[in-house]
Amino acid sequence: MEFIPFSLDPRDIFYSIIGLALLGLTFQPVLRKFRLVNLPLIYVAIGAGLAFLGVPVLNPQNGGLSAKVIEHAAELIVIISLAGAGLAIDTKETWRNWQAAYRLILVSMPLTILAIFFFGWLVVGMPWPSAMLLAAVMAPTDPVLARSVQVGPPGHKEKPMEVALTAEAGLNDGLAFPFVYLALAAAAAGYMGDGWPQWGWSWFSYDLLYRVIAGWCIGWVCGLLISRLVTSRFGDASQGAWNSIIVVLSSTLIAYGVTESFDAYGFLAVFAATRAGRSRSRGTQKQAYEKYVHHGADQLESILLALLLLWFGTYVASGVLTGLTWTEVALALMIVFVFRPLTGMLALIKLECEDLQRFKVAFFGIRGMGTIFYIAYAQNHGAFSDIDTVWRIAALTILISMIVHGFAANFVLDEASDEQHPYKAHDPEVRGRS
Repeated sequence: MEFIPFSLDPRDIFYSIIGLALLGLTFQPVLRKFRLVNLPLIYVAIGAGLAFLGVPVLNPQNGGLSAKVIEHAAELIVIISLAGAGLAIDTKETWRNWQAAYRLILVSMPLTILAIFFFGWLVVGMPWPSAMLLAAVMAPTDPVLARSVQVGPPGHKEKPMEVALTAEAGLNDGLAFPFVYLALAAAAAGYMGDGWPQWGWSWFSYDLLYRVIAGWCIGWVCGLLISRLVTSRFGDASQGAWNSIIVVLSSTLIAYGVTESFDAYGFLAVFAATRAGRSRSRGTQKQAYEKYVHHGADQLESILLALLLLWFGTYVASGVLTGLTWTEVALALMIVFVFRPLTGMLALIKLECEDLQRFKVAFFGIRGMGTIFYIAYAQNHGAFSDIDTVWRIAALTILISMIVHGFAANFVLDEASDEQHPYKAHDPEVRGRS
């Protein structure tokens, strides 16, 4: 029998690709210096190449297991990203300090939802529930892909623009969920339905008020209790901080799981939990520990992001954009270049900041992994006659956002200096702990 020293197995190819993708993440500090490098786009392009080579693609539009896998993978990366965002912000969450973020949440997001809804309904011709779903999933600024315009780790100098975008991304993923439920209710009732006053009031009182308030309160309590345990003399903060990655993962899952068991919004709870932990440790000797935990969240998020970007590339190349109409392309462009920038500028009127900074905050409404989760969730929990159109427009919008905002962040924002680098190799507080 002839001995064959080399064989090609799909499993081996899978492991090799994932390994190379993760290894590529280690070059982020070097690649960050080159303005023409858009790392997320590179991973998407690699994923597209894999699809053209015949690699199997998970297509959530097919429903079943594929949709479940994508839903929960996107869900996990979003909650890890929200934990990192909550830990990162040093600025206290007062109205004055977070005024820009609150304005974006209370003014820009609702106006963006209305603009996308009416354009999708009246121009694209989508059914009312599908138009509402698209509006809900495309309105929030993504906490994952917006990392390049957010604040650095705890203890680093923060700019008001970065605080605004980070706080907005941390809050609006949970606050967009009520409108996803509005779309689900409309899909179940059939347009507005004869029972609109009844289920409309139920949506307002339960999905909007109860789930938002309960999500924040339960998350805050979880954060305080976990922080007290971790910073006690038995906790990781007092025992060398060797388990920071485990701490951030366990804390995130506890806050999310407990809150969801009360049928409240876990996304909001995770952000609230980490803010509670920061509020408790701020100004004490334990606040340095937050840097280790944030570093753990950052590493976990990077791993998941690499995998999801590869998947997104395969998904886009598999034909999701087939059948795009000019009105759908127009809507995707309007979301990135008109709706968010315009509503963002309206929200920030008379805010004390330079005009250029105001425009930056309004412009960088990055769309990404949160949108993918919301659509997969809605598809798995309801019946939308036009769900393929929702996926198509969303995928195109994310791709446009990734290109435009990714390159714009390199050119528009101030060039990061070595002092601004989040985790320097010579930093004694981080060296040996990552």
